[in-house]
Amino acid sequence: MILRIAVCDDDKAMLSVISSQLDRIFLEKGIPVHIELFSEGKHLLECHKTTPFQAVFLDISMPDIDGFQAAEELKERNKEISIIFVTSREELVYESFDYQPFHFIRKENGESLEAQLVHVVEKLKEYKKSYGKINITLPYGTVEEIAVSDIVVVQSEKNYLEYELADEETLRVRESLNAAEEKLKEYDFIRISSRTLVNLSYVGRIREKEGAVILKDGYSYSLSRNYKKSVVAAYMKYLRSIK
Repeated sequence: MILRIAVCDDDKAMLSVISSQLDRIFLEKGIPVHIELFSEGKHLLECHKTTPFQAVFLDISMPDIDGFQAAEELKERNKEISIIFVTSREELVYESFDYQPFHFIRKENGESLEAQLVHVVEKLKEYKKSYGKINITLPYGTVEEIAVSDIVVVQSEKNYLEYELADEETLRVRESLNAAEEKLKEYDFIRISSRTLVNLSYVGRIREKEGAVILKDGYSYSLSRNYKKSVVAAYMKYLRSIK
């Protein structure tokens, strides 16, 4: 899923700096994004009504519509939108809390601004993992939206897939494991055999010699020999990322 990002600032020089740095940071982090630039709050709101953004870097002090008013209207359209306020006026930080911002960035030049943007992008990446959703097509054409964090295991069974969820419900769909892996590649899923994908957040330990992946609830899944090295590496990387 591509993140739709907006950057809105009436200072066109700052708009250019922020957007160019975000382009590079998202690319380095391997996060697919579509970034749109706005110098007016009104134009931003018009575009958001047509196709909502997931995150907005929003200047607070703008001549047509200030950032607080824009934030209120953005959230009316999409309550889960991540608002990142950008300003040089530090006294507005506390006032901004009324609008439940995702983060607050101080307008600064050089490495300090870049470091702030890197921090926000990392937070957005983790937020996306926690609150991401995918659509799956059930029998008879019913489409259901499920939270990625609720998916424990995905297993192939002949021409079907079984999505095993945290509440012990199993959703059976006609789909290939490759297709599911593509949907979930931005999240912490790893293939442990030719027929099984596992959500690393539910893994308790890996027994490489025995060829087993043990979930936190004690349930065990077979770890194929050909996948051992990649699974162990992915799990170690995951553990480092959550420390």
